[in-house]
Amino acid sequence: MSLIIKSTATALLICIAAAAVSAAGIEGEPTEPIDLEVFRPSTGVWYSRSQDETGSFSAVNWGLESDVLVPADYDGDGDTDVAVWRPETGVWHIQLSSTGASIYHYWGKTTYYPTGALPDVPVPADFDGDGLADIAVWRPDTGIWYVLFSTEDHNVAKARYYYWGTLGDIPVPADYDGDGRTDVAVFRSWESNWYILESLTQKVDIRNFGIAGYDRLVPADYTGDGRTDPAVFRNGIWYTLDRTTGEIDSFHFGFPDSIAIPDDYDADGTADHAVFRQGTWYVFQSSTASIVSHTFGLATDIPLASLKTKPSIVGVP
Repeated sequence: MSLIIKSTATALLICIAAAAVSAAGIEGEPTEPIDLEVFRPSTGVWYSRSQDETGSFSAVNWGLESDVLVPADYDGDGDTDVAVWRPETGVWHIQLSSTGASIYHYWGKTTYYPTGALPDVPVPADFDGDGLADIAVWRPDTGIWYVLFSTEDHNVAKARYYYWGTLGDIPVPADYDGDGRTDVAVFRSWESNWYILESLTQKVDIRNFGIAGYDRLVPADYTGDGRTDPAVFRNGIWYTLDRTTGEIDSFHFGFPDSIAIPDDYDADGTADHAVFRQGTWYVFQSSTASIVSHTFGLATDIPLASLKTKPSIVGVP
């Protein structure tokens, strides 16, 4: 079994078995790569393992199988906090990694809303640029974003509202303009258009990119310039749009049934192409142009990095 790696500059055929090296064995690798993290729906347990030579491991029981996973750095300590949003109640349940304290916020319309409208979609991200994730939801019926800034202690009376999107859109918030704040953005499946509202200039950027229903939306900073790039994963091929030049780069990594898990695994400031397959993580490190594999988790686990990706079409409720 092998992976085909192909870019605009070169084409390589690399066997996974030969590339299964340990993360600690690569010379010059950053000392603080991100942890590998999964959630096990059957038990409600979150598992985390470091990539360094210690291989430190942790397990936290937090949440129900029916909860929506909303992990993010809510306390600004650089580590992901385990968190869930409970659709039945609209309550956010967050356990802070810095102190172990549990905090709760009621924010969002639930599945039991009396009008029968669609439930909100939780979209936690750093919209105010303070380094802490804000509690936020996107309302599919109206296209409105409801955000509680961490800089305002998640004060409901000071909630921010952004009118961006419409029914059938898919929220893809990220920092597309590189100003350190998350921009509100949606992917409109029936047009295959990305609608991005840049927070720095309030400029609207509309890009036709991707194939709805076939692609997985995987926006991340693949160039290391501090700006998120629109990107999609299709049948083992990654396509990235350069918004400056309009060029599309393709990169073969993974299989059609692989789960895309892009993230900065080697801590070099650039998102790495990575996939999760049957409990094994395959990462193409941007810093070394080499593959690292890790066996961690079960095939049925949810790697937290996959939560940063989205389907390109809205499922039927």
